[in-house]
Amino acid sequence: MKEVILKISMPDNWVKDVTTKYPNIIKFKECMPYGESGGRGLIEIDGPLGITDDIIKDIEGHTEVCKIDISPLGNGGILGSIVTNKCVACRALTGSDCFLTSALSLGDGSVEWKIITGGKGSLVDLIENLEMNGCKVELKSTENLSIENLLTKRQEKIIQAAFQKGYYDCPKRITVKELAKNFDIAQSTLGEILQRGEKKIISDHFCKKT
Repeated sequence: MKEVILKISMPDNWVKDVTTKYPNIIKFKECMPYGESGGRGLIEIDGPLGITDDIIKDIEGHTEVCKIDISPLGNGGILGSIVTNKCVACRALTGSDCFLTSALSLGDGSVEWKIITGGKGSLVDLIENLEMNGCKVELKSTENLSIENLLTKRQEKIIQAAFQKGYYDCPKRITVKELAKNFDIAQSTLGEILQRGEKKIISDHFCKKT
């Protein structure tokens, strides 16, 4: 198994249209298929309220966006759920043996994915699937996974609390913002702690099977 960074440019996509117009970074917390060809994603956008308002209007007005549900964050940013009628990237990922650990926009219309590969050939299959559906894919880096450390005490405590309080339920019973308040830390800090901890858990689990 390997940790891989891909740069992906998707054709006729709301992400491309919006991020080439605004400098704000869009973080993709989760993405999954929706309906026959669409997708549903949870995003976070940091930035001044005026700018994020303009971004929301542009997202809402995009032809492939069916529904958007936005919640303001304390730092002036937003957390949003977006449903689209087309999402070739999330469908390619869901149909692969790879696991997305993080994703964010790069400002030029492309998105950077950090993924953990699954079985042999899973990365090649994912890239071929993306390219067959009109995406441009650039392999930025790849390295072997190693189990360097177990979860830190802090990571373990926060992930356990997130699990018990329903953060991993669908729908979620608690938000990142609420969890951050419980631990008296910044929302962005808690998000990073969750992401790093989740990555270690995934790496540990699948490396043991290879």
